[in-house]
Amino acid sequence: MPFAQMLLGDPAIPTVERQQALDRIFADPGIPQDSTTSPFWLKEPHTDFVTHSSKPLPTEADVVIIGSGITGASIARTLLQDRTGPSSLNKAVHSVFMLEARDICSGATGRNGGHILETADEYAELADVFGDEVAKKTLRFRLAHLKEMLKAVEDLGLTEKTQARKVQFLSAYFGEEPWKAALERLRRFQAGMPEESAEWIAYDRQSMPEEFKLSRAHGVITGPAGALWPYKFVTGVLSHLLSQYPEQFRVQGHTAVTAIHDNTSSDYKYRVETSRGVISARHVIHCTNAHVTHLVPGLRGRIFPLRGQMSAQTPGNKFPCQAAEHSWMFSYDRGFDYLTQLPSGQMMFGGGFARSEGGGIADLGIATDDELSLYCDIHLSGALPAVFGRQNWGQVKGDPVQAMWTGNMAFSTDGFPWVGQLPSSVTHRAGSSKHDVGSEWVSAAFGGEGMVQAWLCGKALATMLLLKEGLASTEADISWLPDQMIVTDERIAWAILPRTVESPHKASL
Repeated sequence: MPFAQMLLGDPAIPTVERQQALDRIFADPGIPQDSTTSPFWLKEPHTDFVTHSSKPLPTEADVVIIGSGITGASIARTLLQDRTGPSSLNKAVHSVFMLEARDICSGATGRNGGHILETADEYAELADVFGDEVAKKTLRFRLAHLKEMLKAVEDLGLTEKTQARKVQFLSAYFGEEPWKAALERLRRFQAGMPEESAEWIAYDRQSMPEEFKLSRAHGVITGPAGALWPYKFVTGVLSHLLSQYPEQFRVQGHTAVTAIHDNTSSDYKYRVETSRGVISARHVIHCTNAHVTHLVPGLRGRIFPLRGQMSAQTPGNKFPCQAAEHSWMFSYDRGFDYLTQLPSGQMMFGGGFARSEGGGIADLGIATDDELSLYCDIHLSGALPAVFGRQNWGQVKGDPVQAMWTGNMAFSTDGFPWVGQLPSSVTHRAGSSKHDVGSEWVSAAFGGEGMVQAWLCGKALATMLLLKEGLASTEADISWLPDQMIVTDERIAWAILPRTVESPHKASL
């Protein structure tokens, strides 16, 4: 069952709290506010984006991308690079303009765990609901992100700067029943996808290598994963595009999009109103994730925000640096945490959601990132010595918690991202016909797993736009994108939460 329905249908949570969460889900999330918590990742701002440009906004752009995270970076890169040739510069994507309400990459991407991890736990559930072929296609899509992103980093010469690395994840289970369930999910994944699961290994408590330092776990499942500095990755991509396409690409921070209006009397179909002026655009692409329904109100109840919490911590003096070898997932009777370690030693530790107020219900529908959850703070601040064992952790010199911050994820009612062209039924604007020149598009709702969904969702969406304009290269293809992620009228009709917690669900999800 998708995430929101589990919380909203939990009878252990008071009805009034569930209804309040549902009301937040259907509310306008607004635009990102200047008041925020401070993520560790942004402590070294990219020199190209330290200050927002004083140049005036352009009056026209072929494509306006709203949002400067990993999704927007992927879309911009694909639009500018994956074209038929120089002649296309005089066509649809002569100008690509990216707008961000705050500092560049200060939203979800600049606040996440930097963890490129697919545990394959979803395979069994996807197979039960949609069949084996959908499960396989979805897992292949998600697993492909590790190779695709590490290749992008290498191609751009960003490996050292972003500290990008392939590691072996250690998914530890601290409970007998969760461990048994994990083994069954692994068995099904290995049976259904033997080639893709070749690197997955299960260790029970007796066979677990001592180097894992996880003797308190009932068992550990290992597999391939990756880690990088997400802010440095995105700003590195954007900086490269600015250098390579100085006449075609612009990025503007501290320029919030406040409204979009039809401009049907012009070839530039949309008037994009911002805090600094108006831009006429042919295409508008929404990459604002938790804030997407501010400008696309018809997606409320289908896409909704959720607040998560991350920290940067100092390891104990007995804990060996495993940044180049491992990353971690910790699963409990209820909830999970995730962890990577930087080469410099810092532990980038997030999660604690199930330990937050109301078992997580208080964070459902929250689109601001200016406050910490007290209970998440308590959990994250104290979990690592307990998980690894105090004998393996030792003492911490100085402040054990270097930074603690929140960020906003976006979830969808049916559990899949939304990727594709938006009809007027959800934008509440005209001019989004599939046959029109110019459209609005969306790539959002990655369910807290953007590092294994957002990059290729962005690539797929940009390819859709190029195909629509007849500018895609001859080998352009998006058959690898799961159909369940594509925006369709049918999906819009059924993939919506009920308006009250007492109402029956409108579809079997």
